[in-house]
Amino acid sequence: MYFVEGSKRAALIDTGYGLGNLKAYLDSQTDKTYDVILTHGHVDHASGAGQFNRVYLNEADLETLRRHCGIEKRKEALKTLSPEVFRTLTEEDFIPPKEDGFLPLGDGQLFDLGGVTLEAIHVPGHTRGTMVILIREERAVMFGDACGVGVLLFLPESTNILEYHRSLLKLKRFEPQYDKVLREHGACESTKHVLEDCIEICERILNGTDDAVPAEFMGETAYRAVKTDPRTGKRLDGREGNILYSKAKIR
Repeated sequence: MYFVEGSKRAALIDTGYGLGNLKAYLDSQTDKTYDVILTHGHVDHASGAGQFNRVYLNEADLETLRRHCGIEKRKEALKTLSPEVFRTLTEEDFIPPKEDGFLPLGDGQLFDLGGVTLEAIHVPGHTRGTMVILIREERAVMFGDACGVGVLLFLPESTNILEYHRSLLKLKRFEPQYDKVLREHGACESTKHVLEDCIEICERILNGTDDAVPAEFMGETAYRAVKTDPRTGKRLDGREGNILYSKAKIR
């Protein structure tokens, strides 16, 4: 999650797993009115939306959000990904899900916070409604899960590799407008080269020259496009971007 504050308004970008009272914490940190912008509808990004009234979501991810953000789905995800955290939780910790009443979030949509402008960029791939957020004045961009060290493209809601490649080429047109790349997992920051890495990987997958290493993620079988060190998860060649994909979703 990120909280971006301008001189007039603020914006919360993503809401995590929907655990605890995020709204009360934010309200204790600012007296400004703020909107919520969801980069996509997955369990670890959108499950806390139920605490907020003004929540923006790309319509293409509405069904994904409804499938992913129910309380049972959250429990299942946390049991697998963070069992030590899950053991500490009670029923009262889970925020009820938000399934309707979202505000539209489209390509090129602007949010003027007062001296800080957010621009939403539609980048279908990880999900069909995935949005990247450019913070113009900060020369920073929030890739979220759209592009990074292990982009998941084997999910039912993911696009195929060909469509994702087109999305990344579109995103590349924004490169002159940012210097810093932020993400929402791992180190949460990447070099600008991560985008070029993922574009090149798409091209290797499309022409059948990627490493295609069998991999598993949360019980799902996929292929990792570039070999990694099993101890660190980093690419053996020292570069950054990587993709996990399904051979049924290439073109």
